[in-house]
Amino acid sequence: MLTRLAGLREARRDERMLDEVVTLPVTTYTDENRYRRELAATFTAFPLVVGHVASLREPGSFVRSDWDEFPYLVVRGADGVLRGFYNQCRHRGAELTAERAGTIKNFVCPFHGWVYDLDGSLKGVTRSRDFPGLDPCAYGLVELPVAEAGGLVWISRTPGAVLDIEEFLGDFYADLLHFDIASLVQYKKTRVVKNANWKLLIQTYLEGYHVPYLHRDTLSAAFRRGVIAHDESGPHIRLSAARTNFDDLLAVPEQDRKILDYASVYYSLFPNTFFILHPDYVSINIFYPLSAGRSVWTHEMLYRADDFPGSEGQSALEKRFVFTNDTVFGDEDFAIAEDIQKNLVRGGNTHHTLGLAEGLLAMFADNIDQRLDAQPVTCEAADRA
Repeated sequence: MLTRLAGLREARRDERMLDEVVTLPVTTYTDENRYRRELAATFTAFPLVVGHVASLREPGSFVRSDWDEFPYLVVRGADGVLRGFYNQCRHRGAELTAERAGTIKNFVCPFHGWVYDLDGSLKGVTRSRDFPGLDPCAYGLVELPVAEAGGLVWISRTPGAVLDIEEFLGDFYADLLHFDIASLVQYKKTRVVKNANWKLLIQTYLEGYHVPYLHRDTLSAAFRRGVIAHDESGPHIRLSAARTNFDDLLAVPEQDRKILDYASVYYSLFPNTFFILHPDYVSINIFYPLSAGRSVWTHEMLYRADDFPGSEGQSALEKRFVFTNDTVFGDEDFAIAEDIQKNLVRGGNTHHTLGLAEGLLAMFADNIDQRLDAQPVTCEAADRA
């Protein structure tokens, strides 16, 4: 990748993408029927990233869903096994916990006090005499498939689905192992609702064309004369962007070169996760649709503990988080996305025009279009295959 970036930098151009101008109808971002199709297929037939494993290392540690459309819990059992469940009591469907994350000995329904073990089994029913003949084995929490792979935790909306994350990620699975994502530490995670389509938000990451203009006082200094190279693996996209110090690479022996010293590496993990590796920290951005024009955005920032020791290290992390989360993402990328979303329904443009430097946006859109009618894979279907 460094060799490819060096050639592109010499030629002063990004790597060739589609080599054609592409148009996307604005209804891609405004049509409620399409939004419902995306929920039924794109967000059901494919694994979804829960987040980094840092929040789920210890027995009893749990996280709950950031997306009310899919109310789940993921918990590390006393036996060390990671499990996923619907965040619903089997009595009358009350939410078991409203906490986003924490550590717990068991789950107690706040409505009538039913108790569930960390393995999902029903351990206690208040006033059990009122439920003669109730079989506790038939009233455990509804389990959902989860997997821990590449330092990330994954879940499926389809009970009984088969999760093979290595196969799903293809060539990019080895990248997560190479960068040792599993050993990172979580600094902070935020959850915000944005008034923009989830795809519109993700697409702000997929081109460097806007950087000298929208980010002229922020990111542009880090990526001056930057160029982009990309790869695809199934529906996933990887792009690498050369940083301002890239010319320093020439003075470093080839065997000592590390890509994150001279470039930032970005992954669009299908369907809704954007994973960013900078030289000294990592950002996991996940986008969940609430409607055609509203989305939940979560941002989890990770780092290597040895790189930021003591109070000075934590202060440096806070500056990076505020710069990335509040300034670059919030005030620039997503503010412009919200502005665009408002204009989409006011007439004027019937389509967006994507130039040669914006080909990855078209690839991303096409990956979704091709899978809008995808069906979930169940254990039975996998056995037949």
